[in-house]
Amino acid sequence: MDHNNRSYTATAKALHWLMAVLILTASAIGLYSSSMEYGADQALNDYKGGLITLHKSIATITLFLIVLRLVWRFAHRPPQLAGMSPLMEKAAHAGHWLLYALMIVVPVTGWAYSSAAGYPIPVAGLFTLPPLLDKSADMVELIGPFHRWISWLMLVVIAGHVAFAIKHKVIDKDGTMEAMLPQRKQ
Repeated sequence: MDHNNRSYTATAKALHWLMAVLILTASAIGLYSSSMEYGADQALNDYKGGLITLHKSIATITLFLIVLRLVWRFAHRPPQLAGMSPLMEKAAHAGHWLLYALMIVVPVTGWAYSSAAGYPIPVAGLFTLPPLLDKSADMVELIGPFHRWISWLMLVVIAGHVAFAIKHKVIDKDGTMEAMLPQRKQ
């Protein structure tokens, strides 16, 4: 890739936007289902269980995609940052690496949480992941809140990522946002 080119590869863009959609979808389903209580209404219990299964199916896909994304990232250097101070460049790189770490930690803690609770971890209805932990109420009590808090942290970091992308577009007008947008056909 030409490093003077201010655009990511088509594969990097596809992985970025696919993961963005999947992560936000899994997060919305997870937040919605966690607001529901299990109770005497079996239909509602089944509905909540179905939502949780859907949440896990989507979230596990992101775990496989982040591995692919990291491999692609190491094999294809991203475009250089434009017009940033050295401190801002370091902050941008730190923010991106924090996002990568959270895209691994969040689904792995969800996997561990489901394992400790004794529930299967489906991958898009194709197969089931093996449990990371033995069933343990103590681990459920420990991992459940951690998974929720780390998920919230990821959403905050994503919001910051979006805010800075908009800043680059609206205030800086430096082409940074366009580097990750799909190319328009001329």
